[in-house]
Amino acid sequence: MATRTRDLTDQVNGVALTFSTFEDYLPGTLEVYLNGVRQRPGLFFSETGAQSFTTSEAPRVGDSLSAQFEVEGPGDVLIFPTVVPAGIDPSRS
Repeated sequence: MATRTRDLTDQVNGVALTFSTFEDYLPGTLEVYLNGVRQRPGLFFSETGAQSFTTSEAPRVGDSLSAQFEVEGPGDVLIFPTVVPAGIDPSRS
C-alpha cells in the first residue's frame, strides 16, 4: 500500500460537486482538503466510486482542493536534501 496526494484545484469551478482522483484509491482511505483544511467524510464529502467523490457544497472559484489516499503499489517518491552535521549536503556541491 502507498499514499498518493493529488491537487484537484483545476477541477474547482464554483459549480462542480463531483471530483476525480484519476486513479483508484482504496475505499475508506480518502482524505479531502479544502484550502488546506481537512474535511469530514460524510459531512463535506462522500466517496462515490473508486476514483471519485462528491462534496456537499461546491468549492468556490479560487479555493484549493486536494486529496490524499492509499493505493495498491508504490507511492509518491519525495526527495529531500541530505542533512549532515555540518549543514551541507555533499551531493549538492
